[in-house]
Amino acid sequence: MPDAFTAPYDLTTELAAEPSEYRRAKVVLAAFAVTLCRWTAAAEAAISVAGRVIRVHVDDKTRVEDFLDSVHPVGVAEDGPVDLVLASLHTDLRSGEVRFATAVPDAEHGFVADVAAAVGELAHLDGSLEDVRCIAPERRRILGAPAGADVPPASIETLFLEQARLHPERVAVRDANAELTYGRLARAADRYAEVLRRAGVRPGDTVLVAAKRSVGEIVALLAIIRAGAAYAGFDDDAPEARMARIIGKLAPAAAVVDAATACHPVLRGLARVDVWVPDGEIDADPEPAPGHDDPQRTAYIAFTSGSTGEPKGVVVPHRAVTRLARTAELRTRPGDRVLRMAPLAFDASTYEIWVTLLNGATLEAFPGRLPTVRALEKFFTERKVSVAWLTASLFRLVANSRPQALAGLRWLLSGGEVVPHEAAARILDTYPGLVLTNGYGPTENTTFTTTHTVRGGAEIDGPLPIGRPIAGTKVFVLDRNARLVPPGGVGELYAAGTGLADGYLDDETETKQRFGHFSPDVDERLYRTGDLVRLDPGGNVVFLGRVDKQIKLDGHRIETEEIGTLLAGHPGVRDAVIVVSRQEDQSPQLVAAIVVHPGEDTGPRALRAFLSRRLPSYALPARWVVVDEIPLTRNGKVDEQALIANAR
Repeated sequence: MPDAFTAPYDLTTELAAEPSEYRRAKVVLAAFAVTLCRWTAAAEAAISVAGRVIRVHVDDKTRVEDFLDSVHPVGVAEDGPVDLVLASLHTDLRSGEVRFATAVPDAEHGFVADVAAAVGELAHLDGSLEDVRCIAPERRRILGAPAGADVPPASIETLFLEQARLHPERVAVRDANAELTYGRLARAADRYAEVLRRAGVRPGDTVLVAAKRSVGEIVALLAIIRAGAAYAGFDDDAPEARMARIIGKLAPAAAVVDAATACHPVLRGLARVDVWVPDGEIDADPEPAPGHDDPQRTAYIAFTSGSTGEPKGVVVPHRAVTRLARTAELRTRPGDRVLRMAPLAFDASTYEIWVTLLNGATLEAFPGRLPTVRALEKFFTERKVSVAWLTASLFRLVANSRPQALAGLRWLLSGGEVVPHEAAARILDTYPGLVLTNGYGPTENTTFTTTHTVRGGAEIDGPLPIGRPIAGTKVFVLDRNARLVPPGGVGELYAAGTGLADGYLDDETETKQRFGHFSPDVDERLYRTGDLVRLDPGGNVVFLGRVDKQIKLDGHRIETEEIGTLLAGHPGVRDAVIVVSRQEDQSPQLVAAIVVHPGEDTGPRALRAFLSRRLPSYALPARWVVVDEIPLTRNGKVDEQALIANAR
């Protein structure tokens, strides 16, 4: 919407009970201020009336009557920014026009109606200001819309055995040295489950899987589940001290190892089991035993960074994984060849492995440790990969440097960070028939919470929404008091449904902080994502940023995406990202990483001058690094630490 959006308003009916013009003016101003703060997550509104500015501070803990007493319709003449301008021919401001001096996205879709609702609440409520929700009755139904389809809970092994029964001769998984059909994979997993039992693995235990992407890795995962245990991925790129803490928390009954990890120092003291290797005798094995359909038991444990520096183990049940596999918008189909590349410790592997195997498609195990664009292109071509998940950073790298690598795909999924929408539009226009899905979700809600799918560049006119909830999932946009915000308003995203993890391993305090019945408006167990979002008029969730990672420099809020987009628009720059360097006892610093076009001599000095013509001085990066390609971590995300370490 344009910055100066203007709309008529008429609150005459809602103000009928107010006894005086002065009181009516106070209620109108209060209603506009509270509604604006509900929409924008601000705590103060500056409203101009007849050339005078009235500043209204919105404190939700204040009683309604006390708040109204604090609103003074007679403003002061002052310069400076204002949010709204009210133009009215009436002293009590009962009708007129409102002009938005500050952009409020989608305000034309219900803002004035919400102001009318706020007037009624302010006039009749006797509680705290927190209870003034500013949501028009006809718009409340929108708040109940963001929910995916219902799916019955099931266990992983039940759905896998169904595929093995229906398609025993279809190839389930393939690596450079071996392949197994669904029937042979089921029998190999049962045989390997016996190996694990002899090593001491019992139902309810956890097994650490420290094997490379391979057929053997998949056999191990299914065997662990068939043995009634849960698995956890081993991140051999992590510092030894971190891995030692993780293993201490897991207390695994055994570790599945291969030649590269068998002697790893942190695995000493664990019962180690060699990873499965091809064995022709499995064809003679009996048919697999029936599965144990317990959707509530733990499937795997994934570790994420903790706010205290201690890794947190996310305990994910079977029902959460199978709801992912049963989501219509995510299902692979028989005949698909799906890239298996994400580290097992990274939750994108959940999508790759289980959505593939629980829907009858084929896993193609990528052989290298760190993906390169050239290696990906070769692998996609040789294996005829049709479906791939790439992190947003890796997708941008491929799209900018070797887009032909994506030519053979029918479906590309991306996420983990903000998906570059310009690259997405360009790729979709270049390869008609390719479908792109933006997948969003924290580990605590099992890989995906929402998705948004586009099929052509014409569907993209700006940043991609993160979309709508997948099956078994509900989402809610709540304010700092965990109350519902009006549709279109800015708030924190909370998730609910069968995808939620059980909590954090042996960490009741952290579990209670992130999971629970937080909201008086929502009678469900919720997970706080920490992400700022809003609902657009189409019911899609739009990602705005992190609640806890908003950078402020000298009191100014900085949007790093804006800086990176401007840099990437320079004719000499092929790619650019902005990261934040945080050092103890120092203020945060912006670090710009740039990739220049071959033959260009564009450098930091010129680019800083370029940005200085478009950004205020406080938003200019303090340090710069020029690289041949944006470096990625093993998880496929921007390697921020490498960029910071080399910046000058």
